Amino acid sequence: MLKKIIFLLLVIPATFAQEVLWADKVLEVSSEHTDQFYSPKNRAIQLLGKPSIYPQMTETPCAWQPNGSDFGEDYVKVGFEKAINIRQVAVIENWNPGAVARIFGYDEAGQEYLLYQSKGNVPNARKRFWRVNVDEPPAEKINAIKLLINHRISKGLKQYDAIAISDSDKPIEFEINLANDIPKGLKKQNLGDIVNSAYGEVAPIITPDGQTLYFTRLDHPENLKTKKNDDGPVGQDIWFSKLNDTGHWNRPENIGKPINNELDNAAATASADGNSLFILNVYHPSGKLLAGLSKTRFSGNSWSMPEKVEINNFQAIGERNPITNLTEIRTEYAISHDEKVLIMGLQRSQTFGGKDLYVSFLEANGSYSTPVNMGNVINTADNEGSPFLSADMKTLYFNSKGHPGYGEADIFVSRRLDDTWTNWSEPLNLGPQINSSKWDGYFSIPASGDYAYLSSKDNSIGGEDIFKIELFESIKPEAMVIVKGRIFDASTGDGVNLPLQIVARNDSISKSNIDLKFNRETGEYSAMIPAGSVYDFDLDKDGYMEIEDSLDLAAITDYKEIIKDFEMIPLKAGYNMILKNVNFDQGLYDIRPESFAEVDKLIKLMKQYPDMEILLEGYTDNQGDFTLNVQLAENRVNAVRDYMVKRGQIDETRIETKSWGPMRPVSSNATPELRQKNRRVEFTILKM
Repeated sequence: MLKKIIFLLLVIPATFAQEVLWADKVLEVSSEHTDQFYSPKNRAIQLLGKPSIYPQMTETPCAWQPNGSDFGEDYVKVGFEKAINIRQVAVIENWNPGAVARIFGYDEAGQEYLLYQSKGNVPNARKRFWRVNVDEPPAEKINAIKLLINHRISKGLKQYDAIAISDSDKPIEFEINLANDIPKGLKKQNLGDIVNSAYGEVAPIITPDGQTLYFTRLDHPENLKTKKNDDGPVGQDIWFSKLNDTGHWNRPENIGKPINNELDNAAATASADGNSLFILNVYHPSGKLLAGLSKTRFSGNSWSMPEKVEINNFQAIGERNPITNLTEIRTEYAISHDEKVLIMGLQRSQTFGGKDLYVSFLEANGSYSTPVNMGNVINTADNEGSPFLSADMKTLYFNSKGHPGYGEADIFVSRRLDDTWTNWSEPLNLGPQINSSKWDGYFSIPASGDYAYLSSKDNSIGGEDIFKIELFESIKPEAMVIVKGRIFDASTGDGVNLPLQIVARNDSISKSNIDLKFNRETGEYSAMIPAGSVYDFDLDKDGYMEIEDSLDLAAITDYKEIIKDFEMIPLKAGYNMILKNVNFDQGLYDIRPESFAEVDKLIKLMKQYPDMEILLEGYTDNQGDFTLNVQLAENRVNAVRDYMVKRGQIDETRIETKSWGPMRPVSSNATPELRQKNRRVEFTILKM
């Protein structure tokens, strides 16, 4: 039988990824709104790139605003990074849409094509993400678009945020640039009515140890400002709360005079040790507050009078308050843990628009350098402010009205990419669980990096409230480790005035990322250093044995505190110490290669002090015959002496030796690890 063989051909339609290009250059513009500084606000360059104000779509300085009359025409022509077969044009008409009379396309030869013509229909809306399908696309690829605006069609102020083209009729979309992997169950935790009140609580500042919370309280009856009318007190004061032993915040207290007075007072940021506060404004002897920054220190049981922080060529421009009709200067600050980098939110003449973020650096004379704008990746034509620089010196949190978000102002995170402090990663929105439809800002994080504190009007008790939120992995700063302890004289216990040298073996961690603080009187130090590296510690001071040590933090991924004391051995006759890193295998007297560095340090010391004479004493564990152990200990100290004589060229008459065998153990002999400690060599200074 002849069988028919049938082949079925399955035709699977090809799928193509949609290509969307956003305008990247302005080629021509008829008019644009400009301000007194000729800043980028409302100029045609605001059309470039992805949308700035979507999805809020309100009136904004981050959009092109033509200056034409209600009876004239305006146009703008923009280019794209390459030419594509055009099927769709999208225009973000964020204010008063419907006046686009024609849309023209241009190929690479400059040939003009009419892509759209209005029929006079004006949308009944204040804003729209307008997608125009090109029904008869040109045969040539398009790399430029012109919008012709006819003000007769729709009168009044108009703004345009962005223009895109696509090779597909699939609707062009745009999404907010969100942080990765935002937990679905993430919620802001209101600190409750112990901290928050029916009045406003803003600008929380958590100290690095997480134990003290400073904030600004608005219009509270216990503020120090005098009453202006019968409605009660107005103004703002600085308050604080302490974390108690149960992990809850105590009832806040007014920080009092001399920080608070009858004017508006606010804290800007806290020092790493929590004993200093940076305060908004300069406290003038006349009693007035001037724009700038001051610093106060806590000593004894009180705060000092705030002193001016000098910022070279400091300039802050005010904005008119539409309610009071007064010009107000608003500034915000963040400072690095080592206080060498100062970040400011303020408006200056070289602004990108409204309030921008600027950076200054500590100079040798104690002042901060002229503020430098942190660039257009961070700053927009609208306001950026409430900066917070994390302990890793790389992660910056701030709020902005000019990056796409959910409300009046959202909180964003960006990472520093180099040491210029003007090169930053594209800001990421922290998401709708943190940002609301209202104003959100003032992110503050302790050194642990596990929680953040912020201000928000969303679900507040009164005005703004302070909230706490658990940080998720993608927005956390790099893990930091606090190493602290004392550097002290082994013979007296007194602190030694000796700044510690700490160097990371990981080349990507520079000295600028290590925040080291030292108390010269007590010898106490604290160092905040990034995890993920091995660190070398060096202490070298005349009259003492040099100490070289290391700390392995390569595997650390979370915040940690480590206590590490350094006992400085004074170089004087009679002082004894163990050569800690000189080890031997059980029953052997050959010096291990890893022990050479320790003996080399002793050689270096004896060359530095040519009159120095020492006694080397050898010890073993208690395993085996006593007499043989005594001989073994003698062989060990002789091996050390021979190394010093042959390799270090030290005169052997300067080195005495003695063997103790298993006598005078420094630990029990119960385990191999404990017995290892007893197999040691000590040296005593006989003469200096």
